[in-house]
Amino acid sequence: MAAVLAGIGMCRSMPRQKVKILCVDDHWNALSDRKVLLEENGYEVLEASGGLEGLEMFRSHPVDAVVLDYQMPGMPGDVVAAKMKRINSQVPIMLLSAYGPLPKSKLGSVDSFLAEPQPATSLLSCLHELLDEGAKPFFCRWLDRWRNHNLGLGRPI
Repeated sequence: MAAVLAGIGMCRSMPRQKVKILCVDDHWNALSDRKVLLEENGYEVLEASGGLEGLEMFRSHPVDAVVLDYQMPGMPGDVVAAKMKRINSQVPIMLLSAYGPLPKSKLGSVDSFLAEPQPATSLLSCLHELLDEGAKPFFCRWLDRWRNHNLGLGRPI
């Protein structure tokens, strides 16, 4: 019995593994600012400076979520997201864009979208929500938010 209780005590004292986020952006300043913000809030951050590098990191490192810029040379974020979802559809992906709202056709493979610039709290809140809910199609997430806003706490239509 003492050994069992000692084992329980060890489990409580073991450090929790950090949530690992892959950030992909071709703008170095945005990428480094996002890394600092996330690390200051307890996340482990992997960085990629473009779509191809992001895909390679996604294939070779287990991550809990992806924060991805839309406008990148070579391969836009929506295409990167689609390829990532084919590799592992369970990882939630947040797409960021300074180009305002994107057409629905560009959001099919992402779980969340934020127009930039946004306060840091918006990015953190959205990321926290993504991690809590897991990978859920963007439209379902949007519909849930619409219901909450227009009908009050998700009552059925």
